[in-house]
Amino acid sequence: MSGQLSAAVVPGVVSESGAALQVGGLEWVSGHSEAGFATAHAASWQWQPLVKPNLKKQPEGVWVRFDLGSKAASAGRWYLSLQWPILDNVRVRLFYPAEDEWGPLMQAGDHIPKSLQPLADHNLVFPLELRANDRAVVYVHVQAHELMALPMVIFDETAFAAGKFTDIALISLFFGGMLVILLYNSSLFLFTRDVAYLLYVLYLLSALFYVLTITGFGQLFLWPEMPQIASRFYALSAALCFFTPLLFASRFLNIRRYGGWPWLVTWVLMGYWGVVILVLLFAPSLGRYLMAEQIALVHCILTMAAVINLWIRGNSSARLFTIAWSTLLLATIVHLLALDGMLPLNPLTLHGQLIGMFAEFVLLSMALAQRINQERDRRILAQQSALQASEALAHEREQRLQAQQQALEAQVRANEALEARVYERTRALEDAKRGLEMVNEQLTRLSITDALTQLSNRGHFDVMIGEEIRRAQRTETPLSVLLLDIDHFKRVNDSYGHPFGDECLRLVADTLRQYGQRAGDVVARYGGEEFVMALPGMNSREAREQAERIRAAVAALRPVHDGERLALTISIGVASLQPPASCTPTQLLASADTALYRAKHNGRNQVAVAEPDEAAELSVS
Repeated sequence: MSGQLSAAVVPGVVSESGAALQVGGLEWVSGHSEAGFATAHAASWQWQPLVKPNLKKQPEGVWVRFDLGSKAASAGRWYLSLQWPILDNVRVRLFYPAEDEWGPLMQAGDHIPKSLQPLADHNLVFPLELRANDRAVVYVHVQAHELMALPMVIFDETAFAAGKFTDIALISLFFGGMLVILLYNSSLFLFTRDVAYLLYVLYLLSALFYVLTITGFGQLFLWPEMPQIASRFYALSAALCFFTPLLFASRFLNIRRYGGWPWLVTWVLMGYWGVVILVLLFAPSLGRYLMAEQIALVHCILTMAAVINLWIRGNSSARLFTIAWSTLLLATIVHLLALDGMLPLNPLTLHGQLIGMFAEFVLLSMALAQRINQERDRRILAQQSALQASEALAHEREQRLQAQQQALEAQVRANEALEARVYERTRALEDAKRGLEMVNEQLTRLSITDALTQLSNRGHFDVMIGEEIRRAQRTETPLSVLLLDIDHFKRVNDSYGHPFGDECLRLVADTLRQYGQRAGDVVARYGGEEFVMALPGMNSREAREQAERIRAAVAALRPVHDGERLALTISIGVASLQPPASCTPTQLLASADTALYRAKHNGRNQVAVAEPDEAAELSVS
């Protein structure tokens, strides 16, 4: 061993059984990938102290060695844990100088199936067999395409079991918290259909994929026997963790609306990381030409500057976004400084990035919740503005009608006083006639329109259905009638009040209007919570399909009352007239009403079509 071990990193030792272990400092040498362990022991290589547990990138691999000395009176087993599981291939072998013997070859890494590794653990673990009061030299050969970090800890059997339990418990807490956030935002997407929540869920999934990779739990539990695929997961998951937050931020912060250089930077970086992901998926050997590490640093600086710029420009969501990303960046810096030897390497600094990531997602969830509150306040303000505008319009109409009435009365008095002036009286009468015609037109429209839903009223429908039956018989085309009734509507009025019940009636009416827009279609409020539709040209099958679409559209309305979504459903009865059969409006509506009764009797929220025996009555002349 080298004589400069005073500055070298020494693997940590954790013993809970009281056994003592002497560990020497780490020495390393780069290259010599083709050499064997015997050559590494005998050759006069330029070994040098390992002063930091981070060797950056070493494409040619490295050799590492250190001394072990046991003071126990009997043989014992220790465990060397390499707590950076994304290394490609790590081979370990012990040399016993006193016996001039080699121990068995052990290898692990994300290029090695778990079944071929000495222990199934999320870290790279190698059992070290030491004889009583004996000395050994541990030789380690490491190969990795990514960052080569070597945080080593040696455990006795008791400490190894305790440490493994602690690691699994902490990671389980992390994944449990992340799962709660994932399910919460998934439910928000399903309820609101806001793409921002879907993009946030994709970001969460990318982060979970990254954490599963860097902690080794993915290879341990999800892809233990797929090293050919798993070997590219670290770079792929890291690229996704840059790409998906850009997608989320561009939508959530509405960067496009602000434009300028933040919008340009966002799209350039999204394009770059999209190319990186495609290269890693289909041509991973080209990944080394993309300078991903350098671009990642530029990415962090530019995105932080862009978000701060949006914050300064008045984007209220950018404040929490900046704090969240700053938390993750700070935790990542602490993590990297610990790997570089500038900070102590302990469970807190080793897993600091996971802590920062969890804090970031908690803060981003708070930002999304804040957005929900802001949108709710905007909706309430818009509703209040619409109500005020409606009241102002109604007041203006009332004043106009009063003015018209006063003008009409004044004109009548003028006509009586100025009978001799024929020309002026005739002109006044003509003006009065035009005013009356306008009032009559309004009265005619009001007489056939339901005031609450703005659909045709029952009187108008009774007139129109007779005309449609005559037209159907004259042209020998089918005519269908749908009788629709809102389920349990009395319960809605009793539980939520009549104003909310009226709102539900208007929502259903608007839905029916959307499905009754063809020329000749008649949609009317038939009374209370009952509606009726006449569908010329539709046979029984087509009418049933149209009714099913209407039923599904009403079921999807789910109006909100004080934060509670109401399940609003409708039952529909369908009756059809197929010439040359004939019937009266009363018979056709009675057939539809019988079908509606059967739909309600069978459980509601369904469509029932008049049975053949019911329809047979329509053939009566």
